[in-house]
Amino acid sequence: MALLEYATMTVPDVVAKSVLSFYNKDPLFKRMRDRNKIQRSGGERVRIIRVKSGHSDVVQIDESNMSVPLNKKETLSQLEGDWARYIKPLIIPHFDQNRMTSKEEKKRYIDTMVKAAMTSLKNDFQRRLYVGNITKLRGLGTFNGNITDGTSLGFERGALQFVVPGSQTTAYLGESRNQDTTNEVDHWYNQYAEHTGIGTDFLPTAETIKITADTFAEDDEEGISMGLLGIADHVALSDEVRSYPGGGASALQYSVSDIESGKAHPTVYIANGVQYYSNRWINPTVASSNMAGVASLEHAFFFNPNTVEWWVNAGADFQVTPFKDHLETSNQDADVAYIICEVQAAVTNLMANGCTSNPT
Repeated sequence: MALLEYATMTVPDVVAKSVLSFYNKDPLFKRMRDRNKIQRSGGERVRIIRVKSGHSDVVQIDESNMSVPLNKKETLSQLEGDWARYIKPLIIPHFDQNRMTSKEEKKRYIDTMVKAAMTSLKNDFQRRLYVGNITKLRGLGTFNGNITDGTSLGFERGALQFVVPGSQTTAYLGESRNQDTTNEVDHWYNQYAEHTGIGTDFLPTAETIKITADTFAEDDEEGISMGLLGIADHVALSDEVRSYPGGGASALQYSVSDIESGKAHPTVYIANGVQYYSNRWINPTVASSNMAGVASLEHAFFFNPNTVEWWVNAGADFQVTPFKDHLETSNQDADVAYIICEVQAAVTNLMANGCTSNPT
């Protein structure tokens, strides 16, 4: 089998395994996948239906002969956003191939190059989603609402803003953020509360956010069930979890069988119904300042996985094109293929999710 033919036939399998890892290793994506929130649908736009009002007025029956007004309120709105579209080249220079002495060595080299390309792409996706500082992926909507460089329609600003609801500005998915304090039916904001430091009042703050957000969740949802924060903050959180009233006073312990079976990793803490994970990209660059321009630290996201969706245009889910012999790539002859993605991340119910930070 010719090397070019081998690459075209086997690289899609290598990519598929790496994509599975992308969904499995990120805790939020794993929960989305388990809850069928990976939406594989084509179309020109990402479209989500939002239930937003009281539908109609209730009438008290206190007379035998009365009129019932049939005035229907606007019940549904359609949230729309554009796709994020990307192409990443897979480049196998002939110069490197020719230095190898066997087909097996060349095959290993191709596998290594593809895995390296996919690893960098997965890292870029995660940094964009949680932090937002990957400008080459500006079309992809972020979870960090402090980002200002979004370009896809509907995702110009990230989903979760690190300020109280009444101060949240700018639209998300084409709808203005709003706190309806009059009728309590047209809210469009995420929950937020400040804490004064992990190790002091982070857990009570997180519990306040969860309890508030869960009142906006659907009846059959578990509500906020996971928290995501930086590694250093995750380590600091462990002390607060163990010392918090009702928490275990002793350190977490694992048996030999736990370690041998891999159950001791990753480190996860559960407090007040929230399971905490860390992400190495999150702190401290998740948000250099909050919307009021005040520097803040110790950021954390709180997610209801039932209200977060990863949209994929079915034909472009890390799709790999066949390799072709390019006569010149960066002044080198090379075999080149492309990974094509047409995706988008969307929070479908802002009110059921939240975040926190420590203004300094």
